[in-house]
Amino acid sequence: MPSLSYQEKSLYGELLADFAVFVPYFVYLHTHHPTVGYIAATITILIVAQIVFQALIAAITRNRLKDERDRLIRLRGYRAGYLTIISLMMFGMAALWLHSSLGQINPAHMALHFLSVFFAVLILAELVKTITQLIAYRRPL
Repeated sequence: MPSLSYQEKSLYGELLADFAVFVPYFVYLHTHHPTVGYIAATITILIVAQIVFQALIAAITRNRLKDERDRLIRLRGYRAGYLTIISLMMFGMAALWLHSSLGQINPAHMALHFLSVFFAVLILAELVKTITQLIAYRRPL
């Protein structure tokens, strides 16, 4: 197996930070209702974790050059993430509308439910983007 490029190491660091922050977040959501403060704290922790991982990877990696293949892989990943956001946002908004219409969600809490759904969609889109890019790096030319 060939050694990993800087871009692959960076993506693995990103994936590690995502899982380190999102798994406890979803475990917490399983037993509690989310609050705006908890979501903001999760985003802050994710940003700090990303900065730490990326700084460590940059410090230990010598060759950080990008070529045309790296740019194409990055674009392919962002396209997959974008399509994920669009499709899941439409599905999530339809689900919120349906649950609200059926009286299963308190209208006073609709904004918090929307924020939770939107944050979950962003999490899934980020994971799709990163995994798509990692798969593209492992494919032969």
